[in-house]
Amino acid sequence: MKHTILLLFIYFLSCGNNNKAEKFNKEKWRNGSQIERGNMSADLVESEILIGKNKNQVIKLLGNPKDSTKVNFHYLIDFGYMTPFHLDVNFDMTNNKVKDVTLID
Repeated sequence: MKHTILLLFIYFLSCGNNNKAEKFNKEKWRNGSQIERGNMSADLVESEILIGKNKNQVIKLLGNPKDSTKVNFHYLIDFGYMTPFHLDVNFDMTNNKVKDVTLID
């Protein structure tokens, strides 16, 4: 019985995510894993670091996006769950500057 409880406890601990929110760091983002990027993504959204930047400035900070359109950059990130997420950087069509940044699953 003790072994069953111990195994259940270990199982539930391992089901937790690896998300450790941290401040955005350019070098760590550019060289880090998708999970490391996921850990910094909340700061990118909440601090509005990217708001008002043009496409070249975003690429200078985050590197080339995984996918892009005329008005969006998509960066693949991971929170340690089963499916990856995207950090979406959305540009204003009139001035080509970042208008918002969102997390999409």
